[in-house]
Amino acid sequence: MKKGVLILGHGSRRQAANEGLKQLTAMVQANLGMQVVPAYFQFARPSLDEGVASFVNDGVKEIIIVPSLLFPGIHLKEDIPEALEKLKQQYGSEVCFHLTPPIGPDPRLAEIIMERVRSAAGPFSQNEPEATAHCIISNPDEITRLSRTRIEDALGEDFFQERFPGPEGEVVRRVVHATGDPDAARLMRFHPQAVASGLTALKNGTKVFTDVQMVMVGINRTALQELGGKAECLIHHPKVREEAKTTGLTRAIVAVRACRESLPGNIVVVGNAPTALEEVINLVEQGVKPALIIGTPVGFVDAAESKARLLGQEVPFITMIGPQGGSAVAVAVVNALLALARGNAGL
Repeated sequence: MKKGVLILGHGSRRQAANEGLKQLTAMVQANLGMQVVPAYFQFARPSLDEGVASFVNDGVKEIIIVPSLLFPGIHLKEDIPEALEKLKQQYGSEVCFHLTPPIGPDPRLAEIIMERVRSAAGPFSQNEPEATAHCIISNPDEITRLSRTRIEDALGEDFFQERFPGPEGEVVRRVVHATGDPDAARLMRFHPQAVASGLTALKNGTKVFTDVQMVMVGINRTALQELGGKAECLIHHPKVREEAKTTGLTRAIVAVRACRESLPGNIVVVGNAPTALEEVINLVEQGVKPALIIGTPVGFVDAAESKARLLGQEVPFITMIGPQGGSAVAVAVVNALLALARGNAGL
């Protein structure tokens, strides 16, 4: 059955005010993969009746009507249901209608409002004294304290308690700090044993294998060496270059294969190349068991897919879902774990 989505706005006599619904409709259609059209309940066209008629003429048999209204006022409680009942009588069993609830008090809407507030007023905290003029903070401890405060304010006081209590939250704070993006926190995923396994490995002097040099150079080498560990990256090794050229494989894949015998019990960090993470998972499925896989490759080709595959593994992992990620995220995870292993806060 052919489906369509009709986003229903209130409508305005001021035409410019109606453009926002058209833009919103275009965004939804781009991501939804089915036909989406705007319609207006009053003052603008196409009307609800016209939008439905257009769908029916196009062979759409199931119409999902989404009110772009925040809360259930008179229009949603009375006017729109009455109009919809008339449409059902008009089209009978030929067309199936669904009316969704309004947007309502959705946490995502609250986040948008908070973004607007921060954009207007800048970062603020109830724990910060009111500033009369901007000044550069040069004390590193104060920078860290203020960063933690602002991250926690941006995400809400309950976020870490509910989603990432304990050491996982320390890792997430470090990632948010590294990316400058509070929304990054919501993309983080942890195997239940990830942090414990990673800390045990670090305290036992683990090797940390990275997919690219950018990750390796970002790791706190002093902290790693104090724990008896070392970082290694083979992507530029002459033998890796030669084999990649001969086989036609990416150097990331060849470098992972070159580390195969050393991976068990150690930490693997993939911050850039999805092909490297795919190969690590292939080895895991063949019986290789690293202590921890940190997988945060970035990009629009296989990054999200490789991380989705990682989520299904029994080996401990830390990842960031979707196409987001990158070397900075991977480094932030490693350095947070190093700080925790040395008895410090992750950030």
